[in-house]
Amino acid sequence: MSKYIIKRFLMLIPVLLGATFFVFCIMDMSPGDPAVIILGPDASPENIADLKVELGLDKPLMVRYFNFIGNLIKGDLGTSYKNNISVMDQIRDKLPNTFLLALSGMLVAVVVGIPVGIISAKKQYSVFDNVTMVVTLILAASPAFWLGLMLVLLFSLNLGWFPSSGMGSGFGGVIKSLILPAITVGSNTAALVARMTRSSMLEVIRQDYIDTARAKGLKESVITYKHMLKNALIPIITVVGLQFGVLLGGSVMTETVFSWPGVGRFVVEAIKTKDIPSVLGSVVVLCILFSFVNLFVDILYAYVDPRIKSQYKAGRSSK
Repeated sequence: MSKYIIKRFLMLIPVLLGATFFVFCIMDMSPGDPAVIILGPDASPENIADLKVELGLDKPLMVRYFNFIGNLIKGDLGTSYKNNISVMDQIRDKLPNTFLLALSGMLVAVVVGIPVGIISAKKQYSVFDNVTMVVTLILAASPAFWLGLMLVLLFSLNLGWFPSSGMGSGFGGVIKSLILPAITVGSNTAALVARMTRSSMLEVIRQDYIDTARAKGLKESVITYKHMLKNALIPIITVVGLQFGVLLGGSVMTETVFSWPGVGRFVVEAIKTKDIPSVLGSVVVLCILFSFVNLFVDILYAYVDPRIKSQYKAGRSSK
């Protein structure tokens, strides 16, 4: 297991290099001059030139990129062009909010998606199953941006039940302002979880040991959750784990619509001002988090499926 974990961490190195280099090139080719954005259009050419030298923007692209990598190895994500504050400090302040939103969205997805998937599988080809399939297809294909706008129009502007933007103060205020963004980011994932749960449950339902369990007179609830769901969990865990990583890095539009103070909104604002260190720092942190989530999912497999655990033990004993 330890060898596998080390291997996964080593695989993170080319991923980080590829992602950061791609973003670095895109940001460099995008229109706009960071020095002009910082000083304003009325700044003199001399002041703009001096600021470029101060920020290192007068150097070739590859020199700037390798300087970034050198600082990254030291644990330094650089300083924001916009406010001259450490990128690491800014991400550290906003990352808990993104985690809270991603966890809340995943909670919505699991609480809604798994029960719906189970019922659809047990009532295959029923009205409920057909309606569920249509709804999940629509939700899976719908951009979170439009769903977020619809929720804001209905529950914030018309009914006034929830705030339309920002993060409230206190426990009650945070929960109230979190409901709409969590539903928005969790809706697509709930659709994917429901469809995967249905598909995985249908494979298990047809197994002989399910008929044996019924022949023994076990309660249907015990058969469903102890025998069916437990043996159908591996594909569901895969979807949940991967989608949680996606929610951490992909809730940009949701955070923007609801003005949620997370990393996604931070990236959008950094792109607008061509704040390259902030964008690159966010990419690095989100890549690392995504890799950690994938690794956690792989390890979780061993505790859910005894066959995978035995493979790890066999590999360790062979040494």
